[in-house]
Amino acid sequence: MIYRLPQLEDEGIIRDYVKEHYENGETSISASHGLTSSEYGQWVERINRNALTGDKDFGKSLLLLCFDEDRLIGLLSIRYDLPQELSHTIGDIGYGVRPSERNKGYATAMLKYALGVCREKGMTKVILGCFKDNIASVKTIIKNGGVLICENDNFIKGRISQYYIIELTSS
Repeated sequence: MIYRLPQLEDEGIIRDYVKEHYENGETSISASHGLTSSEYGQWVERINRNALTGDKDFGKSLLLLCFDEDRLIGLLSIRYDLPQELSHTIGDIGYGVRPSERNKGYATAMLKYALGVCREKGMTKVILGCFKDNIASVKTIIKNGGVLICENDNFIKGRISQYYIIELTSS
């Protein structure tokens, strides 16, 4: 897979990605950092700025486009400079895969890649959150070494959120 920051030239492929989510009845795009509520050029500028200098509230982060050859498969958010209190509420890593490409191992590969980036950034552990009923994401996190540390229903009423920790080793 190829991982890279978004560019202005990517607008068409990203709009196609969003459209597929909408056509699948999904109005929330995982790991998109406000993509659908922003003007595209401003979104790209913010994502690239966050990678270089960071955000005053969220620190430095990467939002990477994930490609298999020339097809945009998903989005990967690596929040490696997140304050601890936010790490335990929104998680250090987020990912989303386009509906037509799910259950093909892409999320597992994306998370494995993100864990490597976190190791390179000097992190010793990461926190990930997902909804309890998102069985595919739960399996992805556990497959990558995640251990359940808590669950709650405070984030979105009616859905239970689970939080996992992954201890990072040097290998």
